[in-house]
Amino acid sequence: MMDEKSNKQYLNIKVPQGSAFKIQTDKSFVKLHQLLCVVGKRGSGKTVFIVNFLRMMKEQGCLDKLILITPTYESNKANFKDLPVDEENIINPDDPTAVQQIRNIVDSERDLLDEYYEKIDRWNELMKQIKSRRPIDELDEDLLEEFGEEMKKPTHYLDGRKPVIACFVDDALGTKIYGNKSGLSNLVILHRHLGVSKALGSALGITMIFATQSYKSNVYGISPTIRNNCTSIAIFKTKSDKELQGIQEEIAGFCTRQEFMNVYDQAMHECGCGCKSDHNILFVDTSPHDGNSNFRKNMNCQITPRVKNESI
Repeated sequence: MMDEKSNKQYLNIKVPQGSAFKIQTDKSFVKLHQLLCVVGKRGSGKTVFIVNFLRMMKEQGCLDKLILITPTYESNKANFKDLPVDEENIINPDDPTAVQQIRNIVDSERDLLDEYYEKIDRWNELMKQIKSRRPIDELDEDLLEEFGEEMKKPTHYLDGRKPVIACFVDDALGTKIYGNKSGLSNLVILHRHLGVSKALGSALGITMIFATQSYKSNVYGISPTIRNNCTSIAIFKTKSDKELQGIQEEIAGFCTRQEFMNVYDQAMHECGCGCKSDHNILFVDTSPHDGNSNFRKNMNCQITPRVKNESI
């Protein structure tokens, strides 16, 4: 029978060690993997912002493969010229297999990694036998045959590091990928857990980025599943109070309506950093690095609410 003290310890909630965000990024940036939704009217600069966000990932060594779900790649090709885009990984959002193709790309990267580590294990075993100075006829024939006369050590294009993969869904509002049967919602829920590597005992995961003109659309829009799982939202200037209210309501867990409207107003106005008000964004980060604000004007100006922390 437990005494009173041990019973209290039994009831304590134990938090697992580690973090849901496994990729190392600079503290001035955001944590990865992300589920980012970028909201703005046509011509507001959504694609330009996202391309720059992807560039920031790449410059930190945190973007190895980019999947594009878009029907407009050919007309926007120049935007992606410095990013790791393989044209085999450009998928039509009306393709009913689009989500499965995303999964297949991640799994293929996982398989490359697992195969590399399996080969390294066999290579190390062969080197161990050779260094033991066994007679040549006592060496493992299968290992000798596998590595051949050249005896080349197995390689991996990232030297065994897990690839960082991102998927950008662009110009897809109204297409099948946002339909109920596409499997996109399930992919979003599991985005950090895709591509589990047996060799490493962890998942590769994927950063998902969505560009949309409407945060809440009645037909083939950004579903509640996607919106409710967002780790960050980038909001361009809008005249729709209803849309702003809808966004605020879904991030109400850490932000009151008054606070949200205050940081939105700060983000939309010019300041000493030289940002142009027509293309400013409010960037909302629900899980920032320690010491960072939940809010930024663009990516380089951290801002905080200038109101009392009370709901209205």
